[in-house]
Amino acid sequence: MEKFGKVCKEYMIKELAEHFKDYPDFFVVSFSRVSVGNTEKFRKALKKDSMAYSVVKNSILKRAIEESRKDVNGKEIKAFITGSCGVLFSKGEPTASAKSLVNFSKDNKNVKIQGGFVSGDGISVDLIEHLATLPSREVLLSMFASGVKAPISGFVSLLNNLLRNLVGVIDAISKKKAESQ
Repeated sequence: MEKFGKVCKEYMIKELAEHFKDYPDFFVVSFSRVSVGNTEKFRKALKKDSMAYSVVKNSILKRAIEESRKDVNGKEIKAFITGSCGVLFSKGEPTASAKSLVNFSKDNKNVKIQGGFVSGDGISVDLIEHLATLPSREVLLSMFASGVKAPISGFVSLLNNLLRNLVGVIDAISKKKAESQ
């Protein structure tokens, strides 16, 4: 029986390590007394946005990270892993993941965000909560594009007005010359 338990742990570590390789960003939460129904609703909502959520034993989580994520600082991650742990894995935008996680923690008061890693850098709870308030990447890009476009449109409008005024002045001069002859 003991050998079976060891094989199961190794399999779970290997499976979790694959998740860490497949999903570049992850967030760690601690939880207690969250219903299975709420957790399943959360998982289903995440699947459509290229995210996954797993509940993991702390020792298995630490070993999986050590084996798969050389870019993650061991001291930082150990500070995040306390109590009963859940990990939200993300392939997409960190803002979408942060929004989902913050909403889940608001709906379930026993879920506490511990921290996360985005592009290999550890981020604090405050930064995760700030990420959740940001608009999506597409919205930010459109805001940037309109910000770049506005001065150009203003300049084109200014040039157009100058040309219109110049044409008006030339037309007035030609009419004045025609009257004087």
